[in-house]
Amino acid sequence: MTDQQTTHGSHLAEAVTALLACHDQLGDEALSLLAAEKEDTPEGRRARKARTALREAADTLLTAVQTLAAVHGSMALGIDGAVSHTADGTPVTLLPQLSTQQTLLLDAWESVQDAVDHLDTKTFPATKKNPAPAREPARTSGALLRLRGGVLAIGRELDARGLGDDAAECRDSAQQLEQLEARVCPRPDRTGPAVAEAGVLQGAGR
Repeated sequence: MTDQQTTHGSHLAEAVTALLACHDQLGDEALSLLAAEKEDTPEGRRARKARTALREAADTLLTAVQTLAAVHGSMALGIDGAVSHTADGTPVTLLPQLSTQQTLLLDAWESVQDAVDHLDTKTFPATKKNPAPAREPARTSGALLRLRGGVLAIGRELDARGLGDDAAECRDSAQQLEQLEARVCPRPDRTGPAVAEAGVLQGAGR
């Protein structure tokens, strides 16, 4: 691999690691929601909706991980799309074509963006009447901060490929996640997102 490919590969590996850590750390929240939804009460029904939304967000995250892995594998193999050709080299588009690395990367980013929005508006919807804080704030905080790290890593990859507008969307989503984490994971000892993030990232995973 070239130096540029190695740099790209490091961004992708960082993103995949962060997204998988986020998925892992959401497990406690899912179990708490499952326990709460067994009660036939308004709170139980809200928990059921939240757990369904959390599952959908997690599914979308895993789709993104698989797509990013495909980008990484394509880079390692030196593949960037494929199309059939005639004997004289003319492209033939009648047969299936292999997606380019850029297309796959943008697909992955779209999946991550969907997951962020799902967490923000459906799993932990902000309403004055029924606020929805995390039931497991410590682990959920870690999950959201790792997701933020994955979003920023994808943004660096997009920037490196000259996709500045999409990279700017990543930064917007990272800010959205920072605000979400502060809203649903309130802590009396909070000293700021940057300090909290540093602590979580140092103890990556569990």
